[in-house]
Amino acid sequence: MTDTAQTSSARMPSVGRLLAAQIGYQARLLAGGRAITIGVGLPVILLIASHGQHTATDATDFAGYAAFGLTLTAWNTYGVRLVAAREAGVLKRWRATPLPHWCYFLGRILATVVVAVAAGVATVAAGVLLYGTHVTASGALGALVAFILGAFAWAATATALTAAIPTVEAAAPTMMLTYFPVIIISGTFGAISEPRWLATIASYLPAQPLVHAVGSSLGHTSGQASLPVHDLLVLAAWAVAGLALAVATFRWEPHRPTPQRPARTTHQPKPDIRAQKPASGSHDDAAVRAVAPSPS
Repeated sequence: MTDTAQTSSARMPSVGRLLAAQIGYQARLLAGGRAITIGVGLPVILLIASHGQHTATDATDFAGYAAFGLTLTAWNTYGVRLVAAREAGVLKRWRATPLPHWCYFLGRILATVVVAVAAGVATVAAGVLLYGTHVTASGALGALVAFILGAFAWAATATALTAAIPTVEAAAPTMMLTYFPVIIISGTFGAISEPRWLATIASYLPAQPLVHAVGSSLGHTSGQASLPVHDLLVLAAWAVAGLALAVATFRWEPHRPTPQRPARTTHQPKPDIRAQKPASGSHDDAAVRAVAPSPS
């Protein structure tokens, strides 16, 4: 038996190969269907609608749209699909496989980071191609770092939130109601008039630091910091806190209501129908025979 266990463990791929395979598999699932269409198509459409036929557009102008596509993928699309997989019993079946639990958990988050970063990069590329905006190599590299850190922060926090969503029907409304207020007050689509206290709160949410970091990187010139330290610290804090909370609250089992058992009743023996049934005739005939005098 020991030889069999050693043989089966020797046949298992390395942890690195398992994680890489899981990332590739989950990325293909997430990128299929509406994820790329919404994560890339919607930001590009909004970018074109807001800028029209302007030939000269600064790179910082479409940083918000790139962040919008990234967060839309890492928050809404990923969160809803994770809840759907859990409630369908997919996570429960994955848990029963020899794959390490942390490998599936981390592989799903990293796959979301890959797809979300691809959505953000595609939006930036569309802006450069459509408006001929110049982006330096250092600016593109800084924006990529901000994309990766921001996508991880949003995906980890979304994973933690899914533990509180009981059904698939409640997934999309919950993710949207927690998403759009943050996006709007963070000025993702442009500056808005808001109280100072609300602007301070927005600076510590994961949307505004992401937009600011991407915009600063894309508009990078010599002598200026390409990645603001405050933005990186806020995104890193959200990534660490979201991951820790996700690990602590992650659910593998579906949220299924406990069936209500009927109240227990005392067992009553079934009446013996044969004992109650007269041997012959009806009940009236038996009564007549009981009172009638016997013939002599």
